[in-house]
Amino acid sequence: MSVVLAAVPIVVVIGLLLTRLPAWIPPVAGVLAAVIVGLWALDAHLTEVTAVVGGSMATMLQVLAIIAGGVTLARVMDYTGAQKQLADWLAAGGASLASALLMANGVVPFMESVTGFGVSLIIGLPLTLAFGFTAYQSALIVLMGIVIGPWGSMGPGTLLGAELAGETLTDLGVATAVVNIPAVVISGVVTAFIAAKAAKVRRAWRLGYLGVGAISGLTLALLVLGTNLILGTPVAGAVASAVMSFGWLVVVRKGKLRPGPGGSIVPYAVLVGGTIAGQLLSSIISTAWLAEVVASPALYAFGGVGVAIAQYRQPVDGLASNAFRLWLNTGVPTALYILFGVVMQGGHIAETLAQSLSALGDGYIFLMPVIGALGGYMTASGTGTNAMFGPTQVAVGGQLDIHPQWSMAMNNAAGCWGTIASPARIELSYQLSRGASMTDGGRPVTRARLLAVTVPVLAFSALVWGVIAYFLLPGLAPV
Repeated sequence: MSVVLAAVPIVVVIGLLLTRLPAWIPPVAGVLAAVIVGLWALDAHLTEVTAVVGGSMATMLQVLAIIAGGVTLARVMDYTGAQKQLADWLAAGGASLASALLMANGVVPFMESVTGFGVSLIIGLPLTLAFGFTAYQSALIVLMGIVIGPWGSMGPGTLLGAELAGETLTDLGVATAVVNIPAVVISGVVTAFIAAKAAKVRRAWRLGYLGVGAISGLTLALLVLGTNLILGTPVAGAVASAVMSFGWLVVVRKGKLRPGPGGSIVPYAVLVGGTIAGQLLSSIISTAWLAEVVASPALYAFGGVGVAIAQYRQPVDGLASNAFRLWLNTGVPTALYILFGVVMQGGHIAETLAQSLSALGDGYIFLMPVIGALGGYMTASGTGTNAMFGPTQVAVGGQLDIHPQWSMAMNNAAGCWGTIASPARIELSYQLSRGASMTDGGRPVTRARLLAVTVPVLAFSALVWGVIAYFLLPGLAPV
């Protein structure tokens, strides 16, 4: 009975997410349901719930700031015409297989590796639209790019997972890169299928598209694995996806990279370069709050805003109000979904769900990626997933002869990939795709239509992972 009750908050959020209610209602209802179930049915104490909520406030504020910087930068680039100039340079070849894979296996993963917290969607979706993809296709393409999640924001979630599992960061990064290969290949295949639909490719030719997508995904996965081994985990995702971006950009522009995008790329360069430098610099700053500020992409996003406005040299009327409205529709719901995941942890709900599955014995191995994906769905965060379910996965995996490195790697990879169906990411994609181009053949872009693709993709990925885990992980030595 306790397991059924523990699932109630999740069902509430999913049900409300499929309606047309305001974006903040599903997470608020989920939080209230989680508090009631935790305190009433699962013997949680109010002090536990308030403690985890208080401990998450810094993260939620950071996420709000990062999204504020991201949406403001995207809007000022749109207002000043710099976004169009950059998009025209990127989109010289129009909507094609190469342009779709450029975004899903290159640009979006790169932005996710550097910034995280949905900024990759905020910047990637308008650029994908510029190729000529519909809003619905663009939203799905950028969601497929989140496959690089374990290395998002230079890998803090993977670092936490390594600490919880008692492994080194590099070892867990390498193990995660190995486990993550199926998801990256699936990402490439799904992106290729979307591109084939956009190009109205005949059925006989679609297999060729899917094959190229699989090769692209596999190449990205192997690059991530190689850079983990050579350069270390924090920069692995950024370096690998940068290589993929350059390769596909050469294909899209047929080898002609000049003339370049001019000054339109400078604001984004400030965001990317500043974030990388800030991450490196923060490691030597002893004052915790200052290190957080220096490492935050929000600082460099607003720096990019300043550069873009200075380049434009004209008043940007309506920018502040437009960016604020978009932030309310995206940032606030995202923070509320993080709160939802935190309350699920403090209210013993996550623990109850995981422990109920652990009673299955060897069958639990097959469900390890399902638990990880569930964490990604609830928290929209690899860090949250590892904090929520990582210790349980490691403990139960140890009883089933699975090394902690592989248990945590599976939780890490599945949890980050699970964010593609999380309410926070779906809401962000939905809000960003609204506007004049928000239709696909007369059918509106809705949250339900996005979930209708991301949920089956995630379920199939979990099935593949489950088979791999069941037959390969028991007794497997660490890397």
